[in-house]
Amino acid sequence: MRTNMTEFKKGSFCRSTAGHDIGTIYIIVETDSTVKVADGRYKCLENPKIKNPKHLELIDYKDEALAEKFATGRLNNEAIKYSIKNYLINAKKGQEVINV
Repeated sequence: MRTNMTEFKKGSFCRSTAGHDIGTIYIIVETDSTVKVADGRYKCLENPKIKNPKHLELIDYKDEALAEKFATGRLNNEAIKYSIKNYLINAKKGQEVINV
């Protein structure tokens, strides 16, 4: 699935579709002509991975707690790791992914 830049928003979840990190789940932390993503573990906020938008697939999932941290400027690597972990656990169970 190819998407245009207007769909990439800070705080959105995405999956890498190309490169050595194929299949990795990331959170979008910055957008311009490229997209900067972080997973809180290997690629942290201080040094996000730069990805070409056509090598990312957006995931239809929203984490309200993470969005609040983005808005207040209190986002940290632990919050990103927790959000991704919660998404993966619920997705693996085949349940609707909800984070309150």
